[in-house]
Amino acid sequence: MKSQGKSFHGKIMLFGEYSIICGSEALVIPFKKLSGSWIFSPEENIQSDHTQKSGSQLFDFLDYLKSKPELSTILDLQSFEKDIQNGLIFQSSIPQQYGVGSSGALVAATYDRYKINDEPDIFELKQKLALIESAFHGNSSGIDPLCCYLNEAIYMDQNGIPAPIKLSVDDSSSSNFYVFLIDTHISSSTGNLVSHFRAMMHQYSFYKKLSQAYIPTLNLAIADFLNQRYDQLMHQLAELSSLQTELFPKMIPKSYEFLFQQDSNKVFQIKICGSGGGGYLLGFTQFPEETKSFLHKNNLDYLFL
Repeated sequence: MKSQGKSFHGKIMLFGEYSIICGSEALVIPFKKLSGSWIFSPEENIQSDHTQKSGSQLFDFLDYLKSKPELSTILDLQSFEKDIQNGLIFQSSIPQQYGVGSSGALVAATYDRYKINDEPDIFELKQKLALIESAFHGNSSGIDPLCCYLNEAIYMDQNGIPAPIKLSVDDSSSSNFYVFLIDTHISSSTGNLVSHFRAMMHQYSFYKKLSQAYIPTLNLAIADFLNQRYDQLMHQLAELSSLQTELFPKMIPKSYEFLFQQDSNKVFQIKICGSGGGGYLLGFTQFPEETKSFLHKNNLDYLFL
């Protein structure tokens, strides 16, 4: 194994999963505990902590990129193919189908290594990354690989315009607000769930609830988070959690539905992380010790950011 390349972190979409397709705001942060990088190796069975893109998987990815003529002006695909033939793999600790950026990091790394020209405009950069990531999710907003590529938190407004912002969830601990993940130990296909969501969008009752209740609540939650109005944020999160139970039941594993239930004594709120269906669940709390005690009693694997 040789030629350890630049590392690209995973991502966590704090707010905007699915609704970003319908023009909501979104907020994504780098997940710096997990990352991936290019390596060259003659060995075919190298194992990483969680996942890796082997040569055969990269050839599938390359075949898709070749099928998009517009990408020939964005990426040097001949060099990419040659490197795969010479033992290039993407070694990653980011679990696949977990909602934390395994494809986003790979796309960011591919663009970084094989881009033909730098893209100075951030909106155009997002569009290029979205086109590359469509290999994995059908249609992509591009915000995930943009976060992985820039290694910065990204806020996207309702017009789809992205902007890097200075934000770290570690800073919120000084204000007694904490973000954590729960591992469901279930992998899930983003593409299938996105297709399900798009099919549901044709139902008027679903679209009405999403556009008139879910998206306004989500946008308020982002504003409260960015302005550190954490008491108000917890109220918005409780509403989002309830709405996800109603609108996205397919995206919530049955054995974890109890975490979404609301009561007056609840010390944390839970929402899906990324596309849901498994992977990680995303939690928020102002009471970390009480939350950890609850999670421990219920034998849940968790990680505070």
